[in-house]
Amino acid sequence: MKRLISICSLLATAIFAQAPSAKLNDPFLDRFVGEWHATRIFPNRPAAENIVHAQWTLNHQWIELQYRDVAVPAKYEADVFIGFDAAKKRYVCHWMDNFGGSESSLGWGTIDDKLLSLEIKFDNGELTNRFTFDPQTKSWTSLIRQVEHGEWKTFCEDKFVGTDAKK
Repeated sequence: MKRLISICSLLATAIFAQAPSAKLNDPFLDRFVGEWHATRIFPNRPAAENIVHAQWTLNHQWIELQYRDVAVPAKYEADVFIGFDAAKKRYVCHWMDNFGGSESSLGWGTIDDKLLSLEIKFDNGELTNRFTFDPQTKSWTSLIRQVEHGEWKTFCEDKFVGTDAKK
C-alpha cells in the first residue's frame, strides 16, 4: 500500500510540476495593452460608452480585455480573454459578461497583420467579432455581427481610442 501511495504521489508531482508554457509572443495582441475608451454604436438604440483595460495575464498566455460601462452603476461589464491554441494554430476567445453563462461564449479565429476575426456559435445562432487595428490612428474597431432570422446583421460597432500616453 505504501508503494502504491508513493507511486501515485510521484505521478501527481510529475503532472503538477510541469513548467508553464513559454510566454505568448504576439505583436498583434500586444497592441491591445493599455487603457481605452470604447464607444459602442448600435443600429437601433443609443450608443454606449465603455472603458476597456487590456493587459497580458496568466503567464502572458492571454490578453485580457476588461470592459466596464461608464454608467454608474455599470449596465455592462465583460471580461474577454484572447489567446492562441498552438496545437490547432488558431486564436481562441472566451467572452464572459454580466448577462451570465447563457450569453457567454467561446470562439475561434485568425489574425492577419491588421485584423483579428473571431467566429462564435451560440445555441441560438452565430456571431462574428472582427477587431481591426488602424496603425495610422493607433485605434481599434470591433465590428460584431450576428445571424438574426437567417440573415447577417450588425449588432454593434465599437471604436476604441487610447486614453494613455503609450498609444
